[in-house]
Amino acid sequence: MKKKILSSTYLKEAQKYQIKFYLDEEDKYIVVKKLIKLSKKFIIQNDVIAMDDGYYVIEIVPKNKNYALRLFLNDKKEIIEYYFDIIKESGIDKELKVPYFIDLYLDITIQKNGKVNILDEEELNDALKSKDITKKDYELVLKVKEQLLKEIEEQSNDLMNLDYMKYLN
Repeated sequence: MKKKILSSTYLKEAQKYQIKFYLDEEDKYIVVKKLIKLSKKFIIQNDVIAMDDGYYVIEIVPKNKNYALRLFLNDKKEIIEYYFDIIKESGIDKELKVPYFIDLYLDITIQKNGKVNILDEEELNDALKSKDITKKDYELVLKVKEQLLKEIEEQSNDLMNLDYMKYLN
């Protein structure tokens, strides 16, 4: 399992960026990253550019759910992709005073065209075999995956329906 600190995720190629934290939301942490200058573009499936100069990454971590959502937005503030990480826990890192989550490997993406992808199932299975995660963790991942897929299909996920524009001003 990896602990992901939101002040540093998805900034490897960023040479210049702005970051804003919204830690006082009642039920979630929100981190907005405006990518001003990247050393290279971040390209996902079908040659879609997910990160480039002027793009945004919004990370939303609910305080009481076992997933986090990352939104990739272009320079026109249009959603390129939704990216769910299934997680074990989240909170505020005591040293750094920024949000974190413990990643449980499996991810779900929703592309602009509506295509849903499930990523890293092999990595999840390997983590169980190597005892990096417990059987209980594994079962949690499967439960959260099914719930998320249902919410995606029904378009009922509250994070996907969040008015993210208010965090971009």
